Amino acid sequence: MKRFPSSLRTIMTSVPSATTWGSPSATKHALLLHGLTSSSHTWYRVGCSLAAKGYFVTAPDLIGHGLRVSSDYGLTSVVEDLRPYLEARNYSLIIGHSFGVVVALSLFSHLPRSHPTAVLLIDPLTQRIPDDELDSFRRIIMESYLSVKPPEVHAAENPLWTPQDAIYRELATRLCSIEGIRSIMNQEPPELLDNIIAVPDKWKITILAADPAISQFCRVENLHPFPHIRAVVVPGAGHWIQCEFPEVIVEEALKSVGGLDTEMQ
Repeated sequence: MKRFPSSLRTIMTSVPSATTWGSPSATKHALLLHGLTSSSHTWYRVGCSLAAKGYFVTAPDLIGHGLRVSSDYGLTSVVEDLRPYLEARNYSLIIGHSFGVVVALSLFSHLPRSHPTAVLLIDPLTQRIPDDELDSFRRIIMESYLSVKPPEVHAAENPLWTPQDAIYRELATRLCSIEGIRSIMNQEPPELLDNIIAVPDKWKITILAADPAISQFCRVENLHPFPHIRAVVVPGAGHWIQCEFPEVIVEEALKSVGGLDTEMQ
């Protein structure tokens, strides 16, 4: 059993709406968008690694998460809440995980067309949930929120996580708004593939998928009709790739940004 520190020493700075890594004066910027019942802190290993590569990294807490409440938890409101970050700087890299993928794809109309962006989508749901299974899917998500697991349980279930990953996962769940999570879950699930079709070619999309032997949340076979999307299956990974193989996320992210730089030359 892994031992957990009695007090967690953080290596990042937090403000009420976001966690950041790196120097604000950096010339390269990355935006990290977490998933449902998660928080900005769960990106800490990816954020630290990108900062070490010269990026200023911003990970907002989406409304309904990280103690952030709202009178409206619709997707439009979630996206509008991020507008100040998009207006503050141009991002050469945007990474979204799970529900954060839906949010990321909804940001494209707000991004400057003169500044190409590499987009990394981590284990998104690539198939439509049948209507007769939707209530069950929602119930599973709500039960995972209402039955908060302690860090030791997260660690036992996810041996590739660090003790900090497990602590941040528990903290993220506790900081969610039950009204926000329930409202988001009760909305009509967006069709991810339809959103991908609408993305301009200048924004290069890479999708990282979990090992299908562990999780089939993201089925890469559904991406075959889209040759402009680069799909990468991460062997041994489950849904939480940022906690299990953060180095793969950073490697693929930098590869995608490098592809943009090559095309602009």
